[in-house]
Amino acid sequence: MKLFPRLSRFGKTAGFNRPAYRDYQREIGDFYLENYVRPLAKGKTILDIGCAEGGVLEAFKNDGFECTGLEYSEHRFNYAQETGSKEIKFIQGDIEEKKFKSKFDVILMLDVFEHLEKKGEAMENIKQALLPGGICVISFPPFRSAFGGHQQVMSSFLQFIPFLHLLPEKTYRWLLEHIEKKNVESFLRICQTGITIRQFEKQIAQAGFEIKRKIFHFVRPRQAFRFGIKIKEYKSNFLREYFATGAIYILT
Repeated sequence: MKLFPRLSRFGKTAGFNRPAYRDYQREIGDFYLENYVRPLAKGKTILDIGCAEGGVLEAFKNDGFECTGLEYSEHRFNYAQETGSKEIKFIQGDIEEKKFKSKFDVILMLDVFEHLEKKGEAMENIKQALLPGGICVISFPPFRSAFGGHQQVMSSFLQFIPFLHLLPEKTYRWLLEHIEKKNVESFLRICQTGITIRQFEKQIAQAGFEIKRKIFHFVRPRQAFRFGIKIKEYKSNFLREYFATGAIYILT
């Protein structure tokens, strides 16, 4: 028996246990539905960008939403198509390139924005797909936060070291190549695509979005659901880029 069973979830991605991961996604979906979407949405059509296995959309489907999911990864898209609800429309594609003919009352992009290289193009495509009066909900880990380099999904003990990705590039690369050894270029890539709170607000202003609400967390929802701990907001402006592990923006 493991002494800390919740800790064993640290770093576990979808491939570890897809059904369990989709249940975890559904918890996240319920949280966003109850706290951010239901109080603000004017309609019942929703697009989830980076929907993965489709668990988040299951929560919205159960609340009567007409659901569409966009997923870049072929194997995750295939899994969603094969095992997900037939009431959810899944599309394989890249938001940096995908232009939608349909428009939506709600657009979600949860922990995806930090991976995009063409953020400006993605925001233009989102704006084109959002109905007048609709809301766009975007979450991301600020790049300078403790695990802003996504090292929590590493396979070595490096996954437990906060702020590791802020080391000088040569040092960080050496650690990845000699200790982690897996997906080295992928972890280095997030150092190029990751985004700070300040950079994000500049990006959305350039795209013509307005901030309806913004929330920062010291313990963000994903961490809370995965480890069975309480969600805790970070309400101070003091070193927010470093101490807020997650940012949620609701845009119009």
